[in-house]
Amino acid sequence: MIIAARRCLAAVFDRLHDSPKKEWLDTCVVSLAAVGFLGHLLLVAVVNMLPEIPQTIFEGLDRSLLHAVYTPFSIILFYEVILLVFALADSHTGEVAKQYQIVSLIVVRRVFKDIGSFESFEHWLAETEAVKAVLTDMGGAVLMFVLVTVFTLLRRTIPKVPIQRDLVGFIELKKAVAVLLLVVLSGLAMLNLAVWLRVLPVSLLGLTQLPENVDMFFFPLFFEFMIFTDVFLLIVSLAYYDRYEYVFRNAGFVISTVLLRVSLSTPKPYDIGVALTAMAYGVAILAVFGWFSSIVSHQKPPDGSDKLQK
Repeated sequence: MIIAARRCLAAVFDRLHDSPKKEWLDTCVVSLAAVGFLGHLLLVAVVNMLPEIPQTIFEGLDRSLLHAVYTPFSIILFYEVILLVFALADSHTGEVAKQYQIVSLIVVRRVFKDIGSFESFEHWLAETEAVKAVLTDMGGAVLMFVLVTVFTLLRRTIPKVPIQRDLVGFIELKKAVAVLLLVVLSGLAMLNLAVWLRVLPVSLLGLTQLPENVDMFFFPLFFEFMIFTDVFLLIVSLAYYDRYEYVFRNAGFVISTVLLRVSLSTPKPYDIGVALTAMAYGVAILAVFGWFSSIVSHQKPPDGSDKLQK
């Protein structure tokens, strides 16, 4: 029964992951981001031009036009999370790379929000704390970009070490887990949106009032699900392969994900330091893994198998 359910969910994953559907989804995301950006701009402009509008209608709405960038970035970030779920079944390193990209984009988006919070661009240097926050996020974002680039380069250059075990069942399991995770992701997103639109009470989030960045409820919870998912797959993977370097690499990636989750709940500017530490640790793990793999790759497999572990 479990095997049948696994294969059924894996089939669902394959149907969702085919090229035509992905191209259609890409188009939808781009269109939605553009509409969201223009709609947010229009809404802010209307509120600024008509100050007599009852403030309760647009309570919490940022009045800076630069804050409109927040909307398309939020849509793009959600799409990146979807791509992360699909990457889960393809490659563990690809999934970790997506995690790093998502956190770096969160920081980039925050830069626009912080800049839009300046009371006056003519006297922005007088707002010392705000300037420090913006510069810290800008510097942190660039360093994250560098680490993501190094991580991607290592992924492409590390040699593949042949293994002799059939991974079909493990791949099906990862696809099944990805589908279940996609369901959880959709539920979290709908709950987050409903609370943001004040359709549901904020008490559902365990809070007494709506946070400044309500989607920061979504990302920490999602990363917590990713931690438990990675640990589960790490344990199950031992039934398919138990090579030391893969076990150590995957365990190291779980530690990196835990640190990313911690960074999302750490106050500024320490959150940048924690996130950079998480990424640097992942890069170091992958680099040593590649070094180890290059040594092992010189040893020819006993049965000449050409199956490679991603």
